[in-house]
Amino acid sequence: SGSELLSKIALLRLIRPHVRALQLDGTPDDALPEALNAVLEGPDGPRRALAEFIAAQHGRLVGYLIASILLSPCGLTDPMVAWERAFLAQWREGAQEIVLGGGRANGRLGERIRDAAQEALTRCGLDRVVFLAEHPSYLPSIGAARSLPPSDRAAAVVFDFGGSWAKRGVATYDRSGALCRLRVLPPRDTGHLTQAGKTAELGAEMVAIIVDTIRSVEPSMDLAPTILCSVGAYVEDGEPVRMDRGPYTWLHRLSPDIRAWFNARIEAAVGRVVEIEFVHDCDVAACALAGRPKAAVLMMGSALGVGFVPCAEGYRALAEGFALE
Repeated sequence: SGSELLSKIALLRLIRPHVRALQLDGTPDDALPEALNAVLEGPDGPRRALAEFIAAQHGRLVGYLIASILLSPCGLTDPMVAWERAFLAQWREGAQEIVLGGGRANGRLGERIRDAAQEALTRCGLDRVVFLAEHPSYLPSIGAARSLPPSDRAAAVVFDFGGSWAKRGVATYDRSGALCRLRVLPPRDTGHLTQAGKTAELGAEMVAIIVDTIRSVEPSMDLAPTILCSVGAYVEDGEPVRMDRGPYTWLHRLSPDIRAWFNARIEAAVGRVVEIEFVHDCDVAACALAGRPKAAVLMMGSALGVGFVPCAEGYRALAEGFALE
C-alpha cells in the first residue's frame, strides 16, 4: 500500500543497507532520517551523492503514489463507495497543488523528495505542482491555532500528539483575532506509550502534558478554555473514532465519554474550566493553509496521511509577520 511504501519505516529500509557507506554506523533507527538530512546538507562527495540517491528514491515513490491516485481507472472498492468517490474527486478536481509537510519535509531531505516527486508527476504527464510547506513539522499546531473558534481571548494552547512525539505550543492572537505568534515548547517523547497495552499510561501522560503546558502560560495571559489536540487518528464529532485503529482510538477504553474524562482531570489539576476537542492531524494540518485554493497537504511523519485545504472562511487569519518561535 501507499502508506507502507512511504512511512518513516519505509525510508529506514532505504537507508539501512547503506549506513556504513554513509558513515552512520551506530546511529539509532529513529535518528537515521535526521542523520541523512545532515549528510545531504554536508559537502559534496560520495556520501552526499549516495544520500541524494536515497532521498530521490523516496521522493519518486511520493510522486508515483500521487500519480496512481490521479490516473487509476478504478477504485479500491467495486462498486465504489461514497467516501472513496469523494476522496478521489478531491484529489482529481481539487488538488492542483500538493504541499509536503511532516518531519521528512524538512531541510535538504524535503527539497530532494519534492524535486523527485515533481519529476515523477511530470513524467506521468501530470501538471500538478509540488511545494514544501513552511514549518512542515508544525502544520498541525498552526492549523489547530487557526481553527480555534473566534473569541476575545488573547492566547490558547494547542497540541499535536503523534506516533512518536507530543508537540505543544502557545498561540497568541492580535486584537482582530488573527494568529500572530506560536511559541513552540520542547516536545515530549510519547513513542514508548503508543503501543498496545499502554492506553492508560498514554492517557495519563497526555493529561500531564496538557496540564504542564497550561501551567507554563503566564498568569496575565487570557487563555481560551478550548484546547485543540491533533491526534494521529480519524476523528468524528471532536473525538477519536470508536474503532480499533491505533493508540488514539484506544483511548475510548478509558471511558465511554473520553472528552469528559480528559476535561475532568485537566480541570482538577489547573483549577479552571477547559473544553478539549480532538482533530485529525492531517485534516488540521491542511487548516494551516486555509484559503490556499485547490491544494492538498501530504503529511510525511511516522506514517503517511493527507488533508485537503479548506477555504479561509471560518478560520483565523495569519497576521502579517506571523512568527513561529
